[in-house]
Amino acid sequence: MITPFFLSQLPSPAQYKTDWPWMEVFESLPDHMPNGLPWPKISIITPSYNQAQYLEETIRSVLLQNYPNLEYIIIDGGSTDGSLEIIKKYQPWLAYWESEKDRGQSHAINKGWKKSTGEILYWLNSDDFLMPNILVKVAKAFQDHPEAGIVHAKAVNVDHNSEKTGTISGQAFEIISSFKTLHNPIAQPATFIHRRALLIVGYLDEELHQIFDWDYWLRIGLEFPGIFIDEYWAAFRIWPGSKGSTNYSRSHVERLKVIKKIVFTIKPKQVRLKDKIYALAAAYGGDALFRYKNGERFLFRLHLLLSLLLYPTLRGGKAKNLVPELFLGKLLVHWLTNVKKFFNRSIIRIKDE
Repeated sequence: MITPFFLSQLPSPAQYKTDWPWMEVFESLPDHMPNGLPWPKISIITPSYNQAQYLEETIRSVLLQNYPNLEYIIIDGGSTDGSLEIIKKYQPWLAYWESEKDRGQSHAINKGWKKSTGEILYWLNSDDFLMPNILVKVAKAFQDHPEAGIVHAKAVNVDHNSEKTGTISGQAFEIISSFKTLHNPIAQPATFIHRRALLIVGYLDEELHQIFDWDYWLRIGLEFPGIFIDEYWAAFRIWPGSKGSTNYSRSHVERLKVIKKIVFTIKPKQVRLKDKIYALAAAYGGDALFRYKNGERFLFRLHLLLSLLLYPTLRGGKAKNLVPELFLGKLLVHWLTNVKKFFNRSIIRIKDE
């Protein structure tokens, strides 16, 4: 259990700033919740790998919450950039930490969850951070909504200097809309999970690396309601080295995997057949676009054709501008495009004369 006394003994940060989370701006909490019950244990996992420039900010944003029943675990993937020195610096306030090679972010989070004992689960990536006094709001939200599988809020997007970019992440989650549009409206750094959801739907899918969070929200959403809080609970860092910035295009491949898994394996009864077909068509269209850009012409044609056959009015989804190439071929489309441009220029010239 972490108390204000221990918080005051935290080591001095490497950076000396006057804003959160470098300064202590937490509120003192009573020993029990307003209903007289103990504060539920919140287990926070930070998967970490070679992000030493942000890691201390992440750690302090957790410890300075002053939450009285916190279990904080760091799973490092074998960093070589000074991250271990930072982790060891805060070791007395960690329930567990390790540093060894893993199979990716989802694997690291699952490892942490298997070590955890909390009623409420959460992961905070090593380049994001929590806003002050959030964990008490999380505990109260789950108290007010005991049926919830997740409670989520909004996140402020920040850059590499932790300056706000002017954009936000996070909206209310409507599962059918998210399923059909392949859009994830949930801000992961501002999302907390009840352990009952983990017990029902299982762990993160370690075969996914880009959108395993969206896959998880869909799986939980098929079993439990989600509660959206219209507040800013976290900061989501957008910078050139972040995973989302470097591998976004591959997410189309994983979206197709997620949709196929739900449609053919989980087979949710509350999703209409029409919506399942629409989602499959949209996913095949998105994957076709990726295959085209990656030079995989056979899979491009196959998946675009499947998209058109499944839901013709969708017109191929993300790859709809490539439909002519499916039927005519790249050279013929290129030739017809040049003919059209020549014809348009000729019409303009005639009009000018």
